[in-house]
Amino acid sequence: MLQAPIPHNDQDRLQELWSYGILDSPEEEAFDDIGSLVRDLAGTSIGIISLVDENRQWFKSCIGLDAKETPRNISFCGHTILQRTPLIIEDALKDERFCDNPLVLESPRIRFYAGFPLISANGLALGSLCAVDQQPRQLSEVQVESLERLARLVVHQMELKRQSRLLEQSQLARQEQTQQDEGRLSRGGPGPTSLLTSRDQLLSMLELMVDQSSGACFGLLRLEFKDWNRIRIALDREVAEVMRDTQLTRLQQLLPENASCAAINDQDYLLLVPFLTSSERLEEIAQAITETLHEPIAVGAHLVRSQVAVGSALFQNNYSSTESLLRDVDIALRDAARRPGSHHSTIDLASRIQAQQDLELESELRHGLSLGQLEPHFQPLFDLRNRAVVGFEALARWRSQSGEVLLPSAFLPAVERAELMAELDLQMIAQAIACSHELAQLQRDRPQLLSLNLSSPLLDNSQQLQRLHTVLDHNPLPNHWRLQLEVLEGHLQQNEAVLQQHLQSLHQRGIQLAIDDFGTGYSSLSRLNSFPFTNLKVDMSFVKLLNASENASNRILEVIAAMAQALGLHTTAEGIETEGQLQWLMEHGFDWGQGYLIAKPMSLMAALDFLRGQGAMAAMA
Repeated sequence: MLQAPIPHNDQDRLQELWSYGILDSPEEEAFDDIGSLVRDLAGTSIGIISLVDENRQWFKSCIGLDAKETPRNISFCGHTILQRTPLIIEDALKDERFCDNPLVLESPRIRFYAGFPLISANGLALGSLCAVDQQPRQLSEVQVESLERLARLVVHQMELKRQSRLLEQSQLARQEQTQQDEGRLSRGGPGPTSLLTSRDQLLSMLELMVDQSSGACFGLLRLEFKDWNRIRIALDREVAEVMRDTQLTRLQQLLPENASCAAINDQDYLLLVPFLTSSERLEEIAQAITETLHEPIAVGAHLVRSQVAVGSALFQNNYSSTESLLRDVDIALRDAARRPGSHHSTIDLASRIQAQQDLELESELRHGLSLGQLEPHFQPLFDLRNRAVVGFEALARWRSQSGEVLLPSAFLPAVERAELMAELDLQMIAQAIACSHELAQLQRDRPQLLSLNLSSPLLDNSQQLQRLHTVLDHNPLPNHWRLQLEVLEGHLQQNEAVLQQHLQSLHQRGIQLAIDDFGTGYSSLSRLNSFPFTNLKVDMSFVKLLNASENASNRILEVIAAMAQALGLHTTAEGIETEGQLQWLMEHGFDWGQGYLIAKPMSLMAALDFLRGQGAMAAMA
């Protein structure tokens, strides 16, 4: 007797079979009707619906035979599940595979067997629909085609049972969640809505709806609370949770009653809206979510607001798998999340192509960072009074695989999406310090400043900050050189106690700290005064508008200069391009500057040539 081999994907097949919850279930009329139809169509004495599990074939329906199961190793169906076409044995006694099988030689003495594999929507064979007889026989093409249709009907019935079971589980989960919510409310706290279900249940329902061939349309949305982490860090996790629970209550009021929602993590949610047939209606829902959830919420003494991003896609039998649908929703969410404020985005061809390009760029960046393809370029910092070079700001450039040197605007968004900003900063600091030793060779005894950006992912994370201290321990600066790290003003909105601790640890190493792009954020004087900053760098947008015919920035710069003087902060103006700008800044008390008037950012070799030229000019003077 030839035993059927175990298929290589049998574990996946078994997992799929178990997900239906049908094994060892009671008899059901719908399945028995199909078993009877098998006998009538094939003209046999036995009709069976057989499901093959790990050790047996179990009969969901067995018409004409008093049996519930047989061992898998002697089953005909163990062979059937290895193929996608029917297995038809016209006379088992004449077939070498089965002629000595106990099911042939003993009861039920099978002579004829026709097995039609029961194939799930994801291509896994769960069992077979069988026509069995004690006499040899043949089937016509019409009979085979009819039995194949019946096999598909069996799978459809199984899918309906699975969907019904999942819906029941979902309803029970919602009832339990409602009870928990009521308990939380009775204790004075807000509770999430009955809209919520578990992530696994929602994904199971989604997979069923994608796999069904009924043509049902639905909408899938992914929602992100963009400010969740900021509020959790700055105010408290409990405040963030109250805000989010209130948002979910608002969300329930916006969505149809049959919609489901599941948490992916603390700030991301997946929304399933059945029976949605038009992209216009989907966009209306997404727009309503962004507008309503953007409204502020009172939590105790705080008035908090979270910007939201929504990505959506409409299913109209236009996706072959759940994975491809979820991928498109993620693409749409990324597009919405990188835009300022609350925004929603629906997937289209352009955004899909852009996302593919973004992923390719992110992959190339990861590879490039591992190979050290990041290059620091240097822009001189100069004293406004005598134009002497007092240091350099190191700026990131990336040499792509094609050899092209790219500006930050071309790759920083991809770095942020790939969460590589901390890695980029650490490499920049190490490489820039290494380059400073070459620059110092031309001015051995002259004090110089090396300034670099410090991103929020590096500053906010204690482990990443420790990596920075390790880099600084292993990469000392040249004699007479000082290191300055620049923090964007917008980053000062993070948790003050944590930020102060991290900045103080850098200050104690003798590192100078600067506020970068000052005037574009929302920092208060009290917060500025509580951090160990020594330098204030004015954003170039103010310098550009000096003496402008409309909206001139002169008065703003005067106030910034007076404030810096009162706080004892050194000032640097960015983006100086004209003599008039330089003279005005110098006359109004600004100390240093940088900009195209003196020099653009340049490679290390060009910076060395620049210093040599400066030295030659000084010697001539």
